[in-house]
Amino acid sequence: MITITSKTDCCGCGACASRCVTSCITMTPDEEGFSYPVVDTAKCIHCGLCERVCPLLHKPQPHEILSVIGCKNKNEAVRFVSSSGGFFSLAAEQILSRQGIVFGAAFDENWQVRHTAVTDSESLAKLRGSKYVQSDINTTYQETEQLLQAGHTVLFSGTPCQIGGLKGYLRKDYDRLYTIDVVCHGVPSPKVYQKRLDEVTELSSAPVIKVNFRDKTPGWKRFNIVFQTKNHIFATHKRRGPYMRLFLNNVSTRPSCSDCAFNNKHSLADLTIADYWGVNKHFPLFDDDKGVTLVLINTEKGAELFTACSAELDCQPTDFERGAQYNAALAGKMKPHPARKQFFDELEHKSLSALANEILGTAEN
Repeated sequence: MITITSKTDCCGCGACASRCVTSCITMTPDEEGFSYPVVDTAKCIHCGLCERVCPLLHKPQPHEILSVIGCKNKNEAVRFVSSSGGFFSLAAEQILSRQGIVFGAAFDENWQVRHTAVTDSESLAKLRGSKYVQSDINTTYQETEQLLQAGHTVLFSGTPCQIGGLKGYLRKDYDRLYTIDVVCHGVPSPKVYQKRLDEVTELSSAPVIKVNFRDKTPGWKRFNIVFQTKNHIFATHKRRGPYMRLFLNNVSTRPSCSDCAFNNKHSLADLTIADYWGVNKHFPLFDDDKGVTLVLINTEKGAELFTACSAELDCQPTDFERGAQYNAALAGKMKPHPARKQFFDELEHKSLSALANEILGTAEN
C-alpha cells in the first residue's frame, strides 16, 4: 500500500491511482492544492502494484545523452506560437503522419490544465505551448496502454515525472511508444493558478476566455503572460506578474520539485526538450529571439524520431554543459523559497500581488 510519509516523496504523477486494480486510491488535493494518493484501506487488497509503479520509489539511474542539439522549426508561424523553437510540433506531426495518437497537456473549457489525446493536425494547437501548472493526468495512462496493446503508435509528452509515472504504470517497453519530457522548473499549485483566474475574473468583472503563458510578441526572451477576458487583456512580463514571480522564485511549487529525480541526465523519455537559454551567447548568429528548442536525444528511438523531423529544422549541435549553463532546471535543484510556508499559510487571506510583493519585494521594471 502506498504511504506518503514526506510530501517531497510524491510527484503527483498518479501512476499508483491509475494502476490500482480495486480503485482504492484517489488523487486528492491537500491544503496547498497539490494532489496526493489517499487510500481507502477497506478496499485495498495489498497487492503492492501501487508501490511497484511509483517512479519515486524506483528512481532512475543517470544515463549518457546521445546528442544535444539546438533547433528551430522552419515554419515561422508555428515557431511563433510555440514556447521555444517549435520542435514538439514537428515530432507530433511525425507521429500523426504514422496514424498515431499524441498525448499532452491542454486547457479545458474552464482553463484548467488536463492531459488529453489528439489524433489530427488541427487539434495539435491545444497541446502546443507551456502550461505553468501541474496538469491532471486523468485516465491517459490507461488510454495509452490500451492503444499500444491494440498496435497503435503513441507519442506521450509531459513533465519528466509524468513520463516516469507512465513508464512505471506500463511496466514494459513498447516499440510503438515515443516519449518527450519538458525540462521543468517545477510545477506551481493548481490552487494558486485558480486563485489567479479568480482574481482576473474579479478585476475584469468577466470570466477568463484565454490564457497564454508564453506570448512571444515582445520576443522569446522577454515573453509575456496573458490572461484575457472579454473586457481586458492582462499582459505582464514574465518577471513582473505575481503568478510567474512566485513560480520562478520557487514559492508556489510542489515540494518534490526541490529534489527532482529526473533532471541532470536522469530522464526516462526518448527526447527531452527545453528552451535553449544562452544560445545568444554560445551561438549568437543562430539566435533571432524567436525561440530555439534545446533537444536532448536520450535513446535510439528518440534519435530516429528526431531524424524524421530534421528536414524541417534548422539545427545547431551543442552539448549538455552549454545547454544547462543558463537553464538551471536542466541540471540543478530548485531549492524552495524560505517563505514558501508563509505564502501558503496566507494564500486564503491575501492577493497574489500582495503576497509576491511581501515575500519577493516590488517587481523589477
